[in-house]
Amino acid sequence: MASRRRLLFSLIAAPLVLIAAACTTSTPASGTNNAVGAGGSCPYTFAVITHGDNGNFWSVVYKGAKNAAADYGCKLSEVYGSQQQGQAQPDDNAENAQIQNAVNAKVNGIVVSDHDPSIMNSTLASARAAGIPVVLMNAGCDDADIAASQALTCVGQPETLAGQKAGERFHSQGATNVLCVVHQSGQNLLDRCNGIAQGLGVGTTCSTGTAPANGPACTELILSTPNAASNPQQAIGQVTAYLQSHPGIDAVMTLNTAIGQALVSAKPANVKIATFDLDSDIQNDLQASPPTLDFAVDQQQYLQGYLPITFLYLYDKHEGNAVGGGTTVASGPLLVDSTNVKNVAAAIAAGDD
Repeated sequence: MASRRRLLFSLIAAPLVLIAAACTTSTPASGTNNAVGAGGSCPYTFAVITHGDNGNFWSVVYKGAKNAAADYGCKLSEVYGSQQQGQAQPDDNAENAQIQNAVNAKVNGIVVSDHDPSIMNSTLASARAAGIPVVLMNAGCDDADIAASQALTCVGQPETLAGQKAGERFHSQGATNVLCVVHQSGQNLLDRCNGIAQGLGVGTTCSTGTAPANGPACTELILSTPNAASNPQQAIGQVTAYLQSHPGIDAVMTLNTAIGQALVSAKPANVKIATFDLDSDIQNDLQASPPTLDFAVDQQQYLQGYLPITFLYLYDKHEGNAVGGGTTVASGPLLVDSTNVKNVAAAIAAGDD
């Protein structure tokens, strides 16, 4: 992981002199407006605005952005996640307001997760009209949304592609009746499930109906427990009850590490379990003997924080040089299982995955 990141950085910014700078390690929170990075010779201030919380996944994204700002000596005007701990869902209106605040502040660039394009794209387009370059990350990695928001590019995992790769892996292992567990709202999660259906070869969408007795099939289970990702033990009963009443299911794909780990702990019989994203618990599941988790889909979220700062720096510093060509710079998917988990273990230990 570390070697891949160094190689990618060298390809993008080898000619640049990295400037040593102090970088705050404070936890990002709603309303934060403290500058991050020492400034150095970089005159630019960038805003990082997301729909995320401060949990295991998003803290790595924020770390990537902070590290990039420190490396270039630039500043982050704010690191803001609209979904705070204890909230059931991201607050898209709050995120959109933060985008407008950044435009009003005349920052030199905006990094943003375009979680609700119907709300945010027009605001992002107004940023571009004001001369502020925008790079999407994590959410909004769709060519149509990139164009509508007038962003330079999006750094993230093409979600349908990630689902396809997961579905193909299940299919290759003989597991074809897959339950896709959706822990919160968001088109990106539905795209993952639809990709699984495509990888299994059962059509373009994952069914919202009842799981059949036999596959090939993909069925969505949308959790009804509020704040399922933050309180997975309250939600996992719904998953296990569904499996008990639908014994033909032979694989479960969770879209969040907390739900995935909780399901592993529940130990459903004769069902392959896989999840999106990585953390130390998921690493332990993959390294167990025998493994208690089949595989995980790594979207390398550190890059989703780091690379947008790099791209904005290049754009502002070097006469509008732009990366991505109006499409997505993919940070994933990387399928991690017991055979290659050691390759990413160092990045997980360093908080870079």
